[in-house]
Amino acid sequence: MPRAELYVGELLMKMVARQTGEISKVDFSPQKPAFISLSFPDEQFLERSSPESQGVSSAFFTELIRDLEMDRDCKMHKFIALRHGKVIAECAFEPYDMEMWHVTYSMCKSVTGMAIGILMGEGKLSLDDRLGDIFAPRLGPLSIFRKTVTVKNLLTMSSGVEFNEIGAVSGNDWRKSFLDASFKFDPGTRFEYNSMNTYMLSAIVTEITGQSLFDFCKERIFDPMGIKRVFWESCPQSITKGGWGMFMRIEDMAKLGQLYLQKGRWNDQQIVPEEWVTESTSWQIETGSDDNAHYGYQLWINDDRPGSFAYNGMMGQNVFVYPDLDMVVVTNAGNADVFQTSSMAVKIRDRMKNEIVVSDEPLPEDFVALSELKAICKSVSGRNADFPVIAGGGWKNRTVKMTTGSTRNRDIKLPGKKHDFKSAVSSFNIRNENQLIQKWLTKLDGKVYDLDTTGVGLLPIMMQVVHNNFTDGMRKIGFRLTPDNAFYIDIYEGEVIYRLRCGFGGKRYVSDINVHSENYKVSLDSTVTTDEYNRLTIRNDIYFLEEACMRTFNIYFLDDAVDRIDRKGTFIHPSLPGGIEIRMRETPGADMLHDTLKNFNIEGTGWESAIISRFMKGGMKEAIGHAVNNTVEPTIYGRLETPVDLLGLEDSSEGNQEDQLPGTDDLLIAETPENEVS
Repeated sequence: MPRAELYVGELLMKMVARQTGEISKVDFSPQKPAFISLSFPDEQFLERSSPESQGVSSAFFTELIRDLEMDRDCKMHKFIALRHGKVIAECAFEPYDMEMWHVTYSMCKSVTGMAIGILMGEGKLSLDDRLGDIFAPRLGPLSIFRKTVTVKNLLTMSSGVEFNEIGAVSGNDWRKSFLDASFKFDPGTRFEYNSMNTYMLSAIVTEITGQSLFDFCKERIFDPMGIKRVFWESCPQSITKGGWGMFMRIEDMAKLGQLYLQKGRWNDQQIVPEEWVTESTSWQIETGSDDNAHYGYQLWINDDRPGSFAYNGMMGQNVFVYPDLDMVVVTNAGNADVFQTSSMAVKIRDRMKNEIVVSDEPLPEDFVALSELKAICKSVSGRNADFPVIAGGGWKNRTVKMTTGSTRNRDIKLPGKKHDFKSAVSSFNIRNENQLIQKWLTKLDGKVYDLDTTGVGLLPIMMQVVHNNFTDGMRKIGFRLTPDNAFYIDIYEGEVIYRLRCGFGGKRYVSDINVHSENYKVSLDSTVTTDEYNRLTIRNDIYFLEEACMRTFNIYFLDDAVDRIDRKGTFIHPSLPGGIEIRMRETPGADMLHDTLKNFNIEGTGWESAIISRFMKGGMKEAIGHAVNNTVEPTIYGRLETPVDLLGLEDSSEGNQEDQLPGTDDLLIAETPENEVS
């Protein structure tokens, strides 16, 4: 078994066993900064224009956006379309924001290709240059055959080197591991997608220029194009990852597509040599895939239209370029897309191939169609009202601000029993967030539950692995109501507290959390309801707004509490449940880890290989499969930290209105079945 795969197996076993902390072989150092919401003075923005003014019907985009929104598998985050270099359609899907940067995954491979093209144009590098010559001082005694790998082999994903993406969790020196690795096939003989090829292109930029790829691109590409709010992660040896790890705004992604439409030219400056753009976007190698049959230099050659190509990142981070239409279509999403094969990619590519009609002359302005396009964009964004900003500071006191949002129309039946706390909550008209909090959630204020499992983290596993930022494990969960009537769920993880503000009835808030000094923005979509066992439930969809990942975090309050009454039998208020059950689910889900298991090469020698093989074969494989499911979709339990008096008998009903459940009188109408609130 290759050592890299062994380390992946070890890491997987640690995650399944719910070990926490720095469980990776790769040293962790915080890198990701907080996103800056304010634009820079020298930041460049694209011109906006109506679709008709650029020869396209607004109705085309209205139907496309509606279709993308209705297909749940698309999991759209953002969409933007350009023609003639102008933005003619754009929208963010709730709760995402067009201005915020977004993880790009492999889309940034194409940016690495641009940097290589610049060096080629300056005569500092050639396609036939061999790694053995470029990295001669770094080659070990077993790396003599590395001389056969050329820069072109890296660009076309045909190096044949066995060290691939999983090597990113195997140790700190990725460059040496690549140079010392064995071959799966002769270089240049066939295509095999391998992100470490792109990483080595980044290492070449550093070897030649003395700069990191990120710094080189900032100087030579980003700054001239006015791309200012961008970040690119590096490996433990400060080499930009190259093939992943970039965060960029979707408008800036679109500008990079437009750059290649303009043959590498931007504002009368030749950023990337024209010859390189032409060569990069031409067929260089067959992939062997029916869906995407050809590859250029760090980008995909599509057959949608003549000359079309794409910068592609998994889970829906795409820049589709159509030279014959002079159009660019860009997406951010969180779907199951790997190589432009998801429902989202198919819908877009099919429409751009078969349905779009363009004119070289402006069309008559169609104000009705344009209004419909604006309406669908506004609808999918959920931003129909403005709310104030609330801010705080500090690492343990997370910054929270409120975004725009809209209420949702929900038909909710009122409870069928008097004084039934759980039923009353599930039936309350939750469009009014303030009333919901004041009447029902005040009971949870200040209450903390100790969790019986400490190996589960707030960040989805995908984010932990990709960013090498592993959880310290959740210990407690608390609930808090602030003087300004904001309701928070507090996650006690390791030695810090993540304070997440809940948004009910369609309202949205953004919380900044700091995970080992890396900043992430999250937004909660929260609902108070009851489950099939009539347990009070707070359901939360946690969106990581800069990522393709999200997490479902549902809290069920166990039905083990006794309602408090006075000596006359008058209901006062319900006592708190003594226990909670938390069910979690994340996107992407268990399929990701199952695919990793399937791809393991379990043949080999040595005791490590024998142990992993023992787990992967026979009956243990099924057990590991169940463990993986429990890792990605865990169920954990908690007990109330401070017990309460469940059977107090003092008469508090006379002269003490504060103890009465707020809104009890309002519930008396609930016995009439026909009374419904919508």
